[in-house]
Amino acid sequence: MSISVRGKNIEVTASLQDAAEKAINKSRHFLSDGASIKVVLGSAGQIKSAEITVSDRNTLARVEESGEDMYNVIHEAGETLERKLKKYKNQMVAKNEGRPTSHAVPERLRDTFAKDVQETDDPGDQIEIRKVKRFGIKPMFPEDAVLEMELLGHDFFVFANADEDCEVNVVYRRKKGGYGLIRPEFE
Repeated sequence: MSISVRGKNIEVTASLQDAAEKAINKSRHFLSDGASIKVVLGSAGQIKSAEITVSDRNTLARVEESGEDMYNVIHEAGETLERKLKKYKNQMVAKNEGRPTSHAVPERLRDTFAKDVQETDDPGDQIEIRKVKRFGIKPMFPEDAVLEMELLGHDFFVFANADEDCEVNVVYRRKKGGYGLIRPEFE
């Protein structure tokens, strides 16, 4: 397992390095020996932040916490990571054993997907793309994409839908609860 700790507007002391490694150790039993963990500690005035990104096999997890005390922020980030990885592991075990979970019941999950996705017309005066991200898309089912989205802590997730001949789809968290699935239709 490789752990990298770096600072953003802050010097990473041996004490901060130890605190970060201690926070991550609580989650070690959920990870393989080949896992890669990146910790970014930051400071913006009085606000301190800790971001932990874990890459393990085909799983990517990310947590971010902020507050006024760096050691508390690191501890909270470690606790959040442990909870996320535990929840993910439990859901994967339940799915593999065929037991229902809140995310792994296909009928219930599919019922929560939005039937119609409508676009809004609000182009604004200028459109400025400030960041471009590239990532590999792997084939998976919508239920698995929801699990990945939850693990990353995002509101949406782009994936190749294994149900639809690997067509690119998006799952997202709906404001009124449940999840939505966006499937492209070409005219």
